[in-house]
Amino acid sequence: MTERADRRLEAAVALGIITEAQAAEIRAIAPEPADVPRAAPRAFDAAMLAYILGAITVVVAMGWFLADRWEWLGAGGVLAVSLLYAALFVLVGTRLRATGFATAAGFAVLLAVCMAPVATVAFNELVGWFDSSPGAACRYPDFVLWTCRGEEMLAELVTAAAALVALRRVRFSLLVLPLAGIAVRFFFHLADLLGRDGYGNVSAGWVWVMGASALVAAAYATDRAQDGDEDFGLWLHLAAAACALAATFQLFNLFDEFRYLLIPSAFVAFAAALTMRRFIWLVLGMIWFIWYLAWLASDVFKDSPLFPVVLAAIGIGTIVLTVWVQKNAAMLVQRFGTVTSDGRPRFPGGVPLLLAPALVAALLMPQALEEDRERRTSSEWRAERARVEAERENARAAADTSATSDAPPETRPAPRP
Repeated sequence: MTERADRRLEAAVALGIITEAQAAEIRAIAPEPADVPRAAPRAFDAAMLAYILGAITVVVAMGWFLADRWEWLGAGGVLAVSLLYAALFVLVGTRLRATGFATAAGFAVLLAVCMAPVATVAFNELVGWFDSSPGAACRYPDFVLWTCRGEEMLAELVTAAAALVALRRVRFSLLVLPLAGIAVRFFFHLADLLGRDGYGNVSAGWVWVMGASALVAAAYATDRAQDGDEDFGLWLHLAAAACALAATFQLFNLFDEFRYLLIPSAFVAFAAALTMRRFIWLVLGMIWFIWYLAWLASDVFKDSPLFPVVLAAIGIGTIVLTVWVQKNAAMLVQRFGTVTSDGRPRFPGGVPLLLAPALVAALLMPQALEEDRERRTSSEWRAERARVEAERENARAAADTSATSDAPPETRPAPRP
């Protein structure tokens, strides 16, 4: 039985047309041909974990070596070493893929891509296109995007190009992670460009919202398009959930009223977990749900003796609602189907609805940048005032010491025994 036919059977089971037992009987009638091996889906097993730990160890070792020996090697030496590493990783990946170790070969290619930003920074030091000082060294309001972020943006573009070239030659899902991170950095650069004097905590929170929205839309589109045993959408979903969690910490800790959005956000995450079949959104929804209840218990209703009773009632109501949903699952799936005829996940509203949070964040960005500007001005004023007060105290203490030392001996205070 072909993969497409099997996917249609899964869709029929989800829609309630046939049962799982009937689908198993249909698969038994038309078994897969013995001479056409079917690739097993790649699972996150012990081998995958070992590969990931090994790759992280290699990256840390290379980063440590280059950071410790950068001055000794010089820009030319670092460029040569990074290119040599990249060539060796590509060679190792080619040999591993030829011998059947596709996952290990993919990690070798990923390590080669990781050398792209190092080589780019070393090359920029040689040619002097952009200032090599970090962006934090640029002081507001003299911030210029191309001057302060030029080297960083060049390294990101080269890394994205290397990852895209690798994806065209090697089907390895982890190669989308550099692209996801660079996409989020693009939104931060956009905030820098719009803010002119930089972004702060408020605007950074909305940038994380834009990143999460764009990544989940890309993950959903990838889920709808991908075939084979490589799950490219998984890592995009993980990156999107990480951005959503970062936005939560950034915004909800700044504005108490935003915490009331935790419950609707949690239910949206639950819906995403069901419709897109991704466990990570269930985990994020549970984090938001528990966060909201903990906030109510520790802050809003900390002195209310009835809150535990209300909380227990909410829990019982949730259980009753779950039982009703289970009893009417077939009707709900048929009416609000989460799969299409080919068995692929379907999110109501699709990509446009998933991009809606990014649009809202973009509309709120000017106000957020203005609020960050006011916060920065107020913080600088407080810091300047504290500096002036400290100078006054130091001058007063110095004057008192001078007056005491110039006084006649008989008028000086006697030392304590």
